Amino acid sequence: MKNIFEWDLIETNKTNGQIKISCPVCDHKKTKSLSVNLNKGVAKCHYCEAISIRDKEIIEDIKPDYTLPEQNWSNYTDLSDAMVKWIEDERKIQQFTLKDLRVTQEEYYQPQLGKKVNNIVYNYFEGDVLVNKKYRSGGKHFTQSKNGKSIFYNINAAIGEKEVFIVEGEFDVLAMHQAGYKNVISLPNGANDNDDVWINSEKYLSDVEKFYIATDNDTKGELVADKIVQRLGKYRCVRVLFKHKDANETMIVDSESGLARDIANAKKYPSSGTYTIDDLYDGIIELYDNGTPETMYPKRSCFGNLSDHFKVMRGHLVTGTGIPSHGKSNFTEWYILNLVQDHKLKASFFSPEHHPMELHQSTFIEKFHGKNFWMDNPGCPRISKEDILTYSNWAKEKIYTTAPEKGEFPTWDWLLDKFKEQMFIYGIDIFVIDAFNKLEFNNNNASELSNIKSVLTKLTMFAQMNNVIIFLIAHPTKMTKNPDGAYNHPDLYSVSGSADFRNQTHDGFSVFRYFAETIDPNTNEIIKKNQVSFRTEKVKMKFQGEIGASTYFNYHLPSGRYYVGNNEPTFRIDQEPKKFREESAPVYVAQPHQAFDINSDEVPF
Repeated sequence: MKNIFEWDLIETNKTNGQIKISCPVCDHKKTKSLSVNLNKGVAKCHYCEAISIRDKEIIEDIKPDYTLPEQNWSNYTDLSDAMVKWIEDERKIQQFTLKDLRVTQEEYYQPQLGKKVNNIVYNYFEGDVLVNKKYRSGGKHFTQSKNGKSIFYNINAAIGEKEVFIVEGEFDVLAMHQAGYKNVISLPNGANDNDDVWINSEKYLSDVEKFYIATDNDTKGELVADKIVQRLGKYRCVRVLFKHKDANETMIVDSESGLARDIANAKKYPSSGTYTIDDLYDGIIELYDNGTPETMYPKRSCFGNLSDHFKVMRGHLVTGTGIPSHGKSNFTEWYILNLVQDHKLKASFFSPEHHPMELHQSTFIEKFHGKNFWMDNPGCPRISKEDILTYSNWAKEKIYTTAPEKGEFPTWDWLLDKFKEQMFIYGIDIFVIDAFNKLEFNNNNASELSNIKSVLTKLTMFAQMNNVIIFLIAHPTKMTKNPDGAYNHPDLYSVSGSADFRNQTHDGFSVFRYFAETIDPNTNEIIKKNQVSFRTEKVKMKFQGEIGASTYFNYHLPSGRYYVGNNEPTFRIDQEPKKFREESAPVYVAQPHQAFDINSDEVPF
């Protein structure tokens, strides 16, 4: 365990930035071995490895969201011979490692057993403050301090480090530590990825340059690894796949040399830059074995055959347009709420047109429950306070809102910085920008056309580099009317400002409401008054859908939901529906040279 010293010993007149000065607690004072981040209030000596945290008093304060355990951990450091022998025999962890990591032994009540038993205790320190205790019985039952702080186990080991290992359990930390890898932290609850852990650990991890993702070599370990990488960014992550289940088991079977072997064979995540065939080989084999990349779409039968015409993919910018008051924002929100539920995603909405934020959330609550927020309607009761709580519990780690604070005026650079922050802390998968014209360009000297091109380039690259989906809502220019007096259906070339809204986006759609009955010229299908058309304007890959195809929806005004035919959606989004839509779309069978043809207006040659 690293030595910890008081922040007051750091002598500097500066109040912000990152500096290097002499360490006040070790003998290496002739060199500037102490790195100090004054903005975050953390410091580490690269000679004696002592650390300091400025805001110790904030950690010690009892917060409304957590309660500190009693700071009496040292009363339990006398480890019994039986426990020491069991850990050494079963886990190959020696007593000096237990002392280094301040593992203790305590009799404590285990709820699953209904009685007090002896426990191994993993003490969660932040600086020298004990913020949580996790109790493990001999029979592998777990409990922890009541209302303890959610944070990575051994978080002190990450302070000031350029490289950090992330594992899935405390015994994995102990095994790695014993093998000489001291910069190791663990998820506190196994293969679970929770926002609070990242929020509380952010200032210790945000400057790390390289992460070794060393979660378990099983299905759950892979899933949580993917979620961690989504937060951190592939560009600074490598994947450690242990020969055995995890770090501890690998050390038990293959000794410490097994850990070194597997760490040396860590694989890079593809991100950007230059690649060899070795970097891409696994991905090629995956395509060969499993077919086209994963596409996503709402699975409820109320969406009819929309998935035949339009699907989305990670790494894509999706632009939607429509005449004001025709429902482009409303439909997009309905679509995304279903994506979040059906594919276990998280979405962040930047929607300054929908202000105040509480009012915007009321529309989400309506769509979630299929009820009206304000009043009873025939066949559609009013939302209750219990319904609001149900939505709140569902949305807590799924739906997020982005908005400026303290008089900030939002620019595109501000928004992309906020997105990066949200990816790290919350693991966001989908970002919604509604609408394009609600942000200021950063370069006021450039032309509007140049600024639009620059922003769209940044958005497409942000989506690709970070493996997220960005939904961009953009208003069309003033639309012309046809001879019948009705507005023409806009496309992406109709978006105000630039043809780049069509050319640069990966995928796109338009939403159009019919105010009179008409006929679809392509299918001769009758379109009823007040039906809404979702038309595919662009898909980057052919297997995503069909450009120009339309799906016609009815609109349920009280709940803000859309549905095909008579399939009125009355379900609660988080409950299993009576029936998901049966797959009816024909499988796209490509010729060998067409497998990944890009839909393009250009003539192939």
